[in-house]
Amino acid sequence: MSLTLLAAAAAALAATAGYIAARREKEALEGSGGAQARDPAGGPPQETLWDELPFALGDVVMAGVEERWLSGAIVARERGEIVAVVFLAPEAAGQGAVVAFPAPRREILWLAPAAIDSPEEPPATLEIAGMTLRRRARLPAALERLGQGAPPLGDAGIFALYEGGGSDAAVVIASEGRIHAWAGRRVEDGGYDRLGGGGEG
Repeated sequence: MSLTLLAAAAAALAATAGYIAARREKEALEGSGGAQARDPAGGPPQETLWDELPFALGDVVMAGVEERWLSGAIVARERGEIVAVVFLAPEAAGQGAVVAFPAPRREILWLAPAAIDSPEEPPATLEIAGMTLRRRARLPAALERLGQGAPPLGDAGIFALYEGGGSDAAVVIASEGRIHAWAGRRVEDGGYDRLGGGGEG
């Protein structure tokens, strides 16, 4: 079996295990009469956090033949309103990301970690894995980490969105002198499926 097939199989197993764990947690909540979505890290109920998003922390999402279990999240807010959520998903080759936006936007970004040489301010143009991407949005944002696997961040930072040719896309978060970046592709509404899991809505 090739390394590519092994990696795909491992990713599918991780997603399936995550889905089962999330489903058990959801059933336990419903059995106790509290069907609110909760932060898996033990935080307060998040019953309203996911209302305008296409999925929630704990869900399994499929795009094409790839599946990702959304085990963690970085919530970016501007003036108290959610502008985007970077969901994080464990994978065999690292940690994938799925970026979602509040309604009425329904497209998502299907991304992988990216190493970039960047100053503390996200630049106007990025070169990542052969892609040339231009910054389309730069927002000073309040940042909140939820669930498992979110990188170290301060309470505030800069959230930047990038677009390239075709469906190329990237996200950069700058906070407390650190740069976190993910790059990949945009997936339009109808190109992905929410399989359900730990969240409501």
